[in-house]
Amino acid sequence: MDKNHLFFKPTPLYKEYMILDTLQKTPDITQRELSHILNVAVSMINKYLESYEVKGYIKKEYKSSKTILYHITPEGIERKKLLNIRYLKASQIIYNQANVEVTSFLNQLVNNGYKDVLLYGSGDVAEIILNTLKLDLSINIKVLGIIDDNKDRQGSKLLEVPIIDISQIVNYPNDGIIVATYTHHKVISQNLIKQGFDKNKIINFFN
Repeated sequence: MDKNHLFFKPTPLYKEYMILDTLQKTPDITQRELSHILNVAVSMINKYLESYEVKGYIKKEYKSSKTILYHITPEGIERKKLLNIRYLKASQIIYNQANVEVTSFLNQLVNNGYKDVLLYGSGDVAEIILNTLKLDLSINIKVLGIIDDNKDRQGSKLLEVPIIDISQIVNYPNDGIIVATYTHHKVISQNLIKQGFDKNKIINFFN
């Protein structure tokens, strides 16, 4: 599709909130683990942490040459509260704008002849797509299933739609697969192609 769907991409302030919140809950987390959570390079995490230390949001405690504890300070806790309030205020606006984008996206699919589809990814984007379809019955698209690589989610349901393993695609004849996740969406598309799925039937929500 043509749109970049910027409303779903994590902002610097949201990343800051996520880091501070994670450090408060898990002081002994590693920079590499943080990089996986936020899907950014370890070098960027290091820069973020250095910045937060200078601003007085965190303090480092070196337990050994390889183990660092990150303690969030009272200033850091207040900063996290402020970020959380700003995030909550913006969330409803962003959600409404996201619904407009999703509706436009789905209507484009209808115009291109798609009817029965699978989603790849059972996160926020998938949930908004399903809710949009549930509320707007004029959009003639049916989601047959949701592919997710997380084995803990496979076998469960999201809004009554089954969450499946990628190997189960053959059990769900479809017109296309919507890659409904920002994280690793390019890698997911490439993996689908490698597994023999028609690249013309892969629909990326994010470009």
